[in-house]
Amino acid sequence: MVKNLNFAKFKKNIIGKRQTCVVKFYSDSCPLCVNLAPLYEELSERYAGRAIFYKVDTFKEKELAEIFSDDGVPTIYLFHNGNYGEIPFPYDDPDGLTGYREADITDYIEERIGNA
Repeated sequence: MVKNLNFAKFKKNIIGKRQTCVVKFYSDSCPLCVNLAPLYEELSERYAGRAIFYKVDTFKEKELAEIFSDDGVPTIYLFHNGNYGEIPFPYDDPDGLTGYREADITDYIEERIGNA
């Protein structure tokens, strides 16, 4: 289950607890974001118990958007063990529908948190 994230929750749940979290910055007006939503939801279920999946509406949460999504949406970050990194956006997305391929996201997560 993907949870909505605002700045207060970000400080409390991600910075304050250092949980393993995946955070997607999106906009409802972005076709890539809309098409990515079902895959992102599926991944949240696949990684349940290992990572918490959040989403940030960049129009509602401008402060977080300014910090993390300057290059546009969709943008996905992984926060793990006090570190974070942006999951690379594959500019050669062959289907042109989501901007990300499933393997781009899962490979990045697995490399950092393992597949235990």
